[in-house]
Amino acid sequence: MEKILRQLLIFVGSFFLLWFALSRINYTGAEKLQEISENRENLLGELFIEQLTIANQEIEHGSIPKNTNYIFNHICESNNVDTSSIKLLVIHNEDINAYAFPGRHIVIHSGLIKYCKTPEELASVMAHELAHIEKDHVMKKLTKEIGITLISAIISGNGNREMIGEMIHMISSNHYSRDLESEADAVAVEYLANANINPENLANFLFRFSNDYADVPKQLEWVSTHPIAKERAAEILNLCNEIDIEEKPVIDANRWEHLKTEMEQY
Repeated sequence: MEKILRQLLIFVGSFFLLWFALSRINYTGAEKLQEISENRENLLGELFIEQLTIANQEIEHGSIPKNTNYIFNHICESNNVDTSSIKLLVIHNEDINAYAFPGRHIVIHSGLIKYCKTPEELASVMAHELAHIEKDHVMKKLTKEIGITLISAIISGNGNREMIGEMIHMISSNHYSRDLESEADAVAVEYLANANINPENLANFLFRFSNDYADVPKQLEWVSTHPIAKERAAEILNLCNEIDIEEKPVIDANRWEHLKTEMEQY
């Protein structure tokens, strides 16, 4: 009995000693590392945006930014995504393209808005790019293809504009891996359904674009940079069969027509 009691006291003492030791550990280190990582990504994103807007005019006036942000914010709010954490830019560029940058930026080309037949098609592209951001695909791609050392050098000011330009070109014109694209499509379907937008709009967009530009596979447009468009569209349609959607217009017809008309000046 005395032996059992002694072992119990040793166990209890060891437990409280371990508890005391753990309570004294400063856990802010991991949090600080995460904060630094986010800060470095934000700095990289700012470099990208600065370089991009030197060569491409950002559309900041009139109804274009207001209406595009209205559509985008509807998707975010329907999926509990903080709209203030993401910056949506519309630039004057005739390529039919959209892409996500580090630091939670999404870039939309004027050419994409002109090509979209409905606001729901535009919303579908936005949802796909939002999925890339929320799943951290942008930094995963950069880290894999460029490496942490080079990214750190650029953030530290040791990278020239040509190097930053090459990184922007890679992000805006190279596709993600098939797994990341499939994940972004699946998440976009969920985002759109939650926003009362039929995800079939994304599949329709992919089908239409792949048909319209079948003879120019190397153009830097949105779908040609996202591989196997028709297969992706078919997978999206399969996902749509599994969900019920209460469709509602993402923006009224007059506002959409006004947006399209104003876009013609660019």
